[in-house]
Amino acid sequence: MMGVSQLWAAYRAGAAHDDVAAMATTAQERFYTGLVAQAQDARAAAVEHITAASRQEPARVVFAECAHYLAGLGSAGAADTAEVYISPEAFSAFGRGGGNVELYRRTHEALTARYRELRPAALLDIGTGEGLGLLPSLTGDVGRVDVVEPSGPRLAVTAKALAERDIEHRTFEETMATFMAQVGAGERWDLAQETFAMLSLPSAERPATLRWLRERASRLVLVEFDVPRAEHALHPDWFDYVVTRYEAGMAEYPEPHNLVRQGFLAPVLLGTLRPDEDKVHHEQTAADWCRDLIEAGFTPEGEPRKVADFWWGEAYLIEGC
Repeated sequence: MMGVSQLWAAYRAGAAHDDVAAMATTAQERFYTGLVAQAQDARAAAVEHITAASRQEPARVVFAECAHYLAGLGSAGAADTAEVYISPEAFSAFGRGGGNVELYRRTHEALTARYRELRPAALLDIGTGEGLGLLPSLTGDVGRVDVVEPSGPRLAVTAKALAERDIEHRTFEETMATFMAQVGAGERWDLAQETFAMLSLPSAERPATLRWLRERASRLVLVEFDVPRAEHALHPDWFDYVVTRYEAGMAEYPEPHNLVRQGFLAPVLLGTLRPDEDKVHHEQTAADWCRDLIEAGFTPEGEPRKVADFWWGEAYLIEGC
């Protein structure tokens, strides 16, 4: 990463993308230069450099998919990466394929075990989506289920499945912030949970959300990835982590330019490596998740329990009461 480190130093010193590009010789460095251009809102240059990286090293899936994605945007400019969750098709295909199959299978096992022990009369599931984490986990040990999900099409999938199984439920097509503002003061849950959803909350909003849950839920279960915090979106260590991990992730969906790569993985990757992006993901370590629970008033239920390995990072169940 010595070459990228030099480009990073130049970028942080205020160099324009053209000056950074003059230092790049490898495909990895040219891809990084494209990200610098993206950060400086030089979209045409970003496409040029990322396409050059793909041509120099065509076997690198990340380079090829990002080049194809950016070329497909035309004059539209940067896409809103938040839209990958609102429109269900690409994310649904992602969640139902590749390493997600085993990830969710192990998540279901972990949650089912908690339901059988805790037997919650009222369960709150946050950021439910299409119920990939919730629905296969549910047992007769759970009473009423309340689900909070801002995407109407995705929430409809969960609601239909709950109704077909004759499970008492309520659905809330809202963000967590809106739900918190509107829910009745007397609402309480025996168990609140989320599976890979809390990472979408900006770090500044998490403390208030967790404190709110502490007041209304007897117990909270998080299933989240253990991912290093990024010092900066273009820091060489973070760049290397993201590109290496996404190379593995894209390989699990092998057709070139397929729905998952183009509709989900490429835009999220580019957003993750864009400094001024309104972040879709706010990643942190398992230890940081535990610290957040403690600061909100929860008492950790033992150490984080590893659920599964995954290309993006190890998944852990983190519990507080």
